Amino acid sequence: MSDWDNLQTILAIRRCGSIGGAARAMRINYSTVNRRLAAYEEALGSKLFERSAKGQVCTLSGMRICDAAERMEETLAEAERSVIGSDANMEGELRITLSASLFQTLMAPIFSAFTKCHPDIGLTLNFTSDLSNLGKREADIAFRFSNNPPESLVGVRITNCAQSIYASREYIDANPDPKSRHWIGRKDGTRQPAWVRNSSEPVAEIKHNVLDNSAKQHMAVHGMGMTILPCFMGDKDPGLIRMPSATVFPGRDLWILTHEDIRKTAKVRALLEFSREQLKAKSDLLGGFLPETSARYREV
Repeated sequence: MSDWDNLQTILAIRRCGSIGGAARAMRINYSTVNRRLAAYEEALGSKLFERSAKGQVCTLSGMRICDAAERMEETLAEAERSVIGSDANMEGELRITLSASLFQTLMAPIFSAFTKCHPDIGLTLNFTSDLSNLGKREADIAFRFSNNPPESLVGVRITNCAQSIYASREYIDANPDPKSRHWIGRKDGTRQPAWVRNSSEPVAEIKHNVLDNSAKQHMAVHGMGMTILPCFMGDKDPGLIRMPSATVFPGRDLWILTHEDIRKTAKVRALLEFSREQLKAKSDLLGGFLPETSARYREV
């Protein structure tokens, strides 16, 4: 009656809240998900979901099936991690999750150097901020900014990544009055979020509501406003300058995280240690202290 495909489908519907969302998450078509659900409900003789204004909601029977499926999922993931954790091979696939902006501005050359040292290892990259994929064996290592990483994961803290306020020189020249400047950043429903009030530009309003650092960086380069960026992004970009001069403030910690069961796997350990050494060598850049960028600072 039950097979793993059916259970995965039921879990996906519960987690996504809709058949369409489950289909996208599983990368299969809508009709396949709908057919599996209908066939499984018929075999059980019980409805697993009810439609509501919020989407597909579990019935009591659905909750029982989903709870059991989640236990099975975790048991399988634990067994897989245990097997992988005993792997001493320095070949095959390493699955890494990180943000696209972190990869583009910091990690790409590090990964390149690592694969040159270990040519039999291939990297699979997943650009996301979700840490749940580590526990589910969807990734082996995560590079994350966090001041409170999950206790279920293990890893190393690299450093706190300093931040500053950046804009293009042309934008600053065109807006000498602080009241005429605009922010590129995250809105929170208030006119002046705490991060604006606590900045050195508290009178400026948020004009462009953007969360992604890479998007904020490119918008600032093209003169669309000023934004807060990690110094390792802003200081390396010749199209941006800090404002005001040399002011930096703490950001979030950079961590390399993995799961306890696979931390001693040869490939995982090799990438973790290699990345740690490479990132430690960039401590000045990460901390906002890189001397060669000082010529680009200016008072405004």
